[in-house]
Amino acid sequence: MTYDRYLTRNLLHTFGICFIAMFGLVAVIDLFENLDEMLVLNGSNGPMGLVSLILTLNGYRSILFLDRAGPALAIISVMTVLILLQRSGELHPLLAAGIPMYRILRPMIVASIAINGLLVFNQEVLVPRVAFLEHEIRHRNDPSQTEVESLTDHSTRISIDGQRVNLAERVIERPEFALPAPSLVSELTILKAPVATYFPPNGKHPAGWLLRDVSSPPVADLSRKLTKRGRELVTVLDNSKVFVASAVTCDQLFHRSSSYTSLSTPELLERIRCPAFSPVSIHRLVLHLHSRFTQPFLNVIAVLLTMPLMVRRESPGLAADSTLCGFVLALLFAVTQGFQSLGATDVITPELAAWGPVIAGGAMSAWLSGVIRT
Repeated sequence: MTYDRYLTRNLLHTFGICFIAMFGLVAVIDLFENLDEMLVLNGSNGPMGLVSLILTLNGYRSILFLDRAGPALAIISVMTVLILLQRSGELHPLLAAGIPMYRILRPMIVASIAINGLLVFNQEVLVPRVAFLEHEIRHRNDPSQTEVESLTDHSTRISIDGQRVNLAERVIERPEFALPAPSLVSELTILKAPVATYFPPNGKHPAGWLLRDVSSPPVADLSRKLTKRGRELVTVLDNSKVFVASAVTCDQLFHRSSSYTSLSTPELLERIRCPAFSPVSIHRLVLHLHSRFTQPFLNVIAVLLTMPLMVRRESPGLAADSTLCGFVLALLFAVTQGFQSLGATDVITPELAAWGPVIAGGAMSAWLSGVIRT
């Protein structure tokens, strides 16, 4: 048990050091490249304000960095610990005592699973909360970085556009909502207002956008143009406010080809069930959902591949073992990306695209388990 705690502590310590070193390098490079931008954002807040701004931005970015680089850092940590164990000769007395290699390394497998649990918690809880905050702070003085990507609600055929989207406040600046004719209005109508705010569903009230100070068309004219179906989706609240029911959320109007990766699994499931999306978008979401479920398994499989390759029975040396291990892991990554590409182009089903690499990697790890040192 003492040696188990020793190995676990070594792996977790190495993972922490790798994360601090890699993220620290990223943060320092970013600071040197964008110091002028930081000074502009800080304005007249002084040195302490600048330090607070830098710490806030890097705090948000560290969460996103852990989500992206966490699996790779876990594998690097396992390889580093195995190299150090062999260089110090700690494995030989344990093997001479008749203890199987997998029993010796079992704490590392358990610790790797615990790291995967941390990555899942980070992905499901922390990333959805801070995904857009760093971007909002960094580009609050540059509207071109948050331009609205127009989108049509496939369930209502309402087209949503605007000048700028504020993801943190769920607001569109200078929105333009095109109401289709003749399903919702008697003639094509474009609603314009200074601002539109998104409200999620609440009890009997559907999700939608509240447009304040509507400038075009006059609200009285809009009421006359609405059809029966239009009155179900477009509600005139007073002479200046109009509520448009739509399942299109704020983040779907900004980098929608990648923004869904920052959603939690419940939010992703809600988006898949949302009628506002096209079949192509739903297919991409389903593929990502299955890939999210399989990623922890692939991380553990990568660890199980690393161990027998780094402590081979007939090892030519640590350099050769590390090279072979890197090649096999790169092969697993290539297989994963190949399945993902086939799934994205609808050549194979999303289920097979996500679970195929798990099957291939699991078979490979089982086959290589026989080469581990005994």
